[in-house]
This record gives sequence, structure tokens and C-alpha cells, in this order.
Amino acid sequence: VGYFLTSEAAGYYKAAYGIISLLSVSANPFILTTYPEINKMITQKAWPRLKEFLKKITSIATAYNLVLAAGFVIFGKWLLSFSGEQYVAAYPVLLALLVGFTFNYILFWNRPLLLSLGLPEFPVYATLIAGLLKLAFAFLLIPRYGVVAAGALLSFYYIASVGAMVLRGLKEIQSKGTAER
Repeated sequence: VGYFLTSEAAGYYKAAYGIISLLSVSANPFILTTYPEINKMITQKAWPRLKEFLKKITSIATAYNLVLAAGFVIFGKWLLSFSGEQYVAAYPVLLALLVGFTFNYILFWNRPLLLSLGLPEFPVYATLIAGLLKLAFAFLLIPRYGVVAAGALLSFYYIASVGAMVLRGLKEIQSKGTAER
């Protein structure tokens, strides 16, 4: 943001990003506790149980993260005001970032699943491609649409990379489950 826009815009982005990053505080313990379960079910080749487990944890994460997202929508301006009243102007950026972060933390199990399936390179490629697209779009969109575009691009990055990893993991579960019947 600082490359394309003013230091003021970069400050707004940083304030919004800092607040939205609070979503990770509550998600990290959840991530750490599900990885062993995912790995155990894959080792046992318990594909139907794994699918059910992923549905359950996705449902729980969806409910939890949507409540948190609603809290950020309702209290976001107030939270931004702690940095100074002028930072309330970062609220649209906060909302743009909220979309991608919420998506990411609802489907938090994507990397542990791929690691357990023996596909550690796929997340690298997915994040690299999404990151390169984000960078290319940054040159087109941020100078024209400003700091909100930067937030939207980070959300795009999360949705594209996490979405690709989730689809790849589910496809792998489906193929392994079908092959072992």
C-alpha cells in the first residue's frame, strides 16, 4: 500500500489489518488440535469419518467466525477509533479484509489436510500463484481504487489460495475413498 499510495493510506491499512488479525488468535488453537485427528483418520484410511469430521469442524468454524465477523462489522469503527479517531476511515478496508480472513479461518483445515495426504507442495504452488495474481492486480487496481482495493486483493488471495487447497484436498479424499471400495 505504501508503494502505491500515501503513508496515510498505509497507516489505515495497517490499522485495519491489525484488528482483523485478531481472528487468528482464536483460530490457531483450533488448527493445532484438528491436525492430529485429520492425520489419524488419513492413516487409518477412514475416508467417510474424515469427511464427516471436516463437515463438523467447518460447521463449528463457520458459526464461530460468522459471529466474530458480525462483531467486527458492528464494532469495527469503535475498535479502529482506539488508534485515533482518524482511523475510523479505515472501516471499509476492515470490511474488505474481513471477507478473506473469515473465509480463511472457516476452512482453516486446508493445509493440515494436504500435509496429511502427502501433498505438502500443493499449498506452496497455490499460494504462489494466488500471490502472483494478487501482485499483478495490485499494479492495476490499487493506484486506481485505493486502499480498499488492497484489502480486497488480500481477500482475493485468501479465497483463491484456500479455495484451491480445499478443492484439491476434497478431490483427493474422494478419489482415495472411491479407489478403496
